[in-house]
Amino acid sequence: MAEYPGGWLERGGREPATDLDLVVLLLNSFDLLADPPDRLTDLRWFSEVLTEVGHDEIARSLRPSDLNDVRELREALRAVFEARSAEQAVATLNPMLRDAPAIPQLVEGGGGLTLRVSPEARGLAALEARLPAALASHLADQGVSRLGTCASPPCECAFIDHTRGSTRRYCCAPCNDRAAARLYRERRRAS
Repeated sequence: MAEYPGGWLERGGREPATDLDLVVLLLNSFDLLADPPDRLTDLRWFSEVLTEVGHDEIARSLRPSDLNDVRELREALRAVFEARSAEQAVATLNPMLRDAPAIPQLVEGGGGLTLRVSPEARGLAALEARLPAALASHLADQGVSRLGTCASPPCECAFIDHTRGSTRRYCCAPCNDRAAARLYRERRRAS
């Protein structure tokens, strides 16, 4: 099993990961606490993760020649997470949405209709269409304040803040624990 931080595991991982979860998983393919930090030196790790989270149709269609485009997509999506204002996020995301082969369609399943972006797209085309659309939908509903990067140095992993008071600061429990331990040591030294 591939190791990765992300919201999908925090929800229990029973259903396939949402496209928004895939945004976080792709962003966290660069993790300063991992060895090596950049897991996208090829597409094996990301393909394994996609398969594990229920998106094997995307994983099977990725080609080695897609690597640079996947890395560029990761950096563009990260810029949205690092935006300091809605205007900055929009300026980054709107060109991605214009360039994406994103076609919204109604899909029947689970007892009703669902609006999906490019449901028949696979591989890189699916990622380029669905991930920016999922992030744009989240921003339209929640704004930029719910996008975060870990506050426990040196970690910079991304997360979506689902807390009621928008108080999340860390990507995962180990980073939260590491920050608490650091604060404890600093208070002991100060006293």
